[in-house]
Amino acid sequence: AAPAASSPGRAKAASRTPATGWSGWLPGLFVVALATVVCAAVLTIPSDPASDVLHYKYWTRQIATYGVSGSYSGTYPETAAIYPPVTMYGYRVAGWLYRHLYDLTFDMDVALESQPLAVLDKLVAVVPHLLCALAIFALLKRRFGSGPATLATAAYALNPAAIFDAAYWGQPDAVHAMFLLIAIYWFEEDRPLVGYAFIGLAAATKPQAWALLPFLGYVSLRRFGLSTSVVGAVVAGLTALATCIPFIVYGTFSELFKLPGLIAETMQVVSANAHNVWWIVTRGKPDFVWDGEPLIGPLTYRQAAAGLTLMVMAFGLWRTNPRGRDGELSATAAYLAFAWFMVTTRAHENHAFFVLPLLVMATPRSRFVWALFGVLSLTLFLNMAYHDFGLEAWRLSVLPPETWLRLQLANAALNLLLLIVWSARLLVPERRARAMMAAIDPI
Repeated sequence: AAPAASSPGRAKAASRTPATGWSGWLPGLFVVALATVVCAAVLTIPSDPASDVLHYKYWTRQIATYGVSGSYSGTYPETAAIYPPVTMYGYRVAGWLYRHLYDLTFDMDVALESQPLAVLDKLVAVVPHLLCALAIFALLKRRFGSGPATLATAAYALNPAAIFDAAYWGQPDAVHAMFLLIAIYWFEEDRPLVGYAFIGLAAATKPQAWALLPFLGYVSLRRFGLSTSVVGAVVAGLTALATCIPFIVYGTFSELFKLPGLIAETMQVVSANAHNVWWIVTRGKPDFVWDGEPLIGPLTYRQAAAGLTLMVMAFGLWRTNPRGRDGELSATAAYLAFAWFMVTTRAHENHAFFVLPLLVMATPRSRFVWALFGVLSLTLFLNMAYHDFGLEAWRLSVLPPETWLRLQLANAALNLLLLIVWSARLLVPERRARAMMAAIDPI
């Protein structure tokens, strides 16, 4: 690997003197405490009966009754989950607490109406959100000092889109996002085996993490070589396998192989309310378009999406600097995550979430990254809010459906414009990009 002194970003980072001791941690702890208060306030808002919290309640009862090893033994959505094992441990804790604090019998009819159970299931998302904020502060403080770390932590921890996703919707997106950003951090610090352990955890947490596996493998091969990459893959595999110990112990390991099929069979639509290219192509049709339907001649939406995914992945890898440091690899990973969201089918509104924590790790690099983060925070929040079931009555009382459709299409168009601008920026030659970064004082 290139020595630290060869990186301009590393030299600037080293020139800062990070605050030490409790005083250095106080800003980050204050931000997380404030985010905790905000999340607690949002948690008091009842969930809409049609939200995903309903699924989480079924999964929680299934796991509380049969253990984590029984997560996939039934039929989706009531007796089989579609998230990998790591997330299931969170619902195991929620189920244990609900049984011991509220209803030992875990009557399902009562559970479906239970606000305490809804809060416990949402905490499976909120607690990782706060832990992710702490991880962002700790890693950026180590690299850039308390000032930039505090600013980045506040931008993520108090981000309206992140809080809406975690505390209001209860989506556990922060878990795999946190593992990915930690893994990439250690790649940039030339500690690949530690990074690969977190890659294994991310892969065993949520399917969206799988979209970045080609990028991580490419960087590993180019930066650390074949032998280290093979060892790293083994480390990742063993780490992921360790999360499956209950399945091995109780003889249900074979049920894990049902998971890819369960995921593939769920919402086989062109866009599940995701404001991406397909939302524009279908003009935001309220009735779902199946991705197996023909788009042009015999070419289906799914096939077109696969081709576009390969194209954006190839472009991103072409513009990747495997030796990148100080958030450069995080920024590239964020680009690939966003590009994947924009061109894949079957994406949901919140599937772009992991772009935010990955990108915030690169915000100390330049104002351009900050601008990207701000626009993405807006479009992600609007994407979720425009389709939230609980806000539907309010939306219709304010504006007619046709106007809301135009606003949705405008938000998707803004996402597409952002992808084009971001892609164009990646085409800027490295020397010119460094000159531009030198001209704009990093924050």
